[in-house]
Amino acid sequence: MNRPAPRKSTLAGSTPVAPPPAPETAAAPAPSAPKRAVTKTSSSATAPRKAVAAAADTTRIGIYLTPAEFDNAKAAYLADWTNGGEADTFGRWIGAAIDTYAARTPKQRSGAQPRGRADERTGATRSFLVPTEILERMRAAITADRSAGRWPSDSAWCGEAIAYSVEEARDRNGGDLPTPPPRLPNRLVR
Repeated sequence: MNRPAPRKSTLAGSTPVAPPPAPETAAAPAPSAPKRAVTKTSSSATAPRKAVAAAADTTRIGIYLTPAEFDNAKAAYLADWTNGGEADTFGRWIGAAIDTYAARTPKQRSGAQPRGRADERTGATRSFLVPTEILERMRAAITADRSAGRWPSDSAWCGEAIAYSVEEARDRNGGDLPTPPPRLPNRLVR
């Protein structure tokens, strides 16, 4: 099979690139372009410091919190970190709060005061990435609560979990919580 002559480039001063030679026999495999190796750069600006959980391992959950509830949760997270807690991000602290609350029995959770609807909306739905296995335990706990006659929404149940963890952190911190900054750092480092 004859190939047409390569066209001249329209760019000044450039030379045409010759096509690869045609295979001599039909049985010979066609040459292919070499595959580029995928390498990771070790640039400190782009390299992660720790292995991060895959996106499939986490699920986003929305939790409605008033400004006071949100500030209390941030303060409890900082108090727990100061007192040796392991959650180095606020999202991990939220996940731990949900997991701790899910480990309680329906009878223990039944003492939580259900939040009523406010006359005026003052809060916002906050979004958190939580490990999927924790959310599975949360859903099992909500199902157990429903069997016991309580019917909280996912968001209300998570609000109860956060309120419970806030009170636990307050007790561990001697009855007080620190004043949180308006914006938390992405990750706390010791």
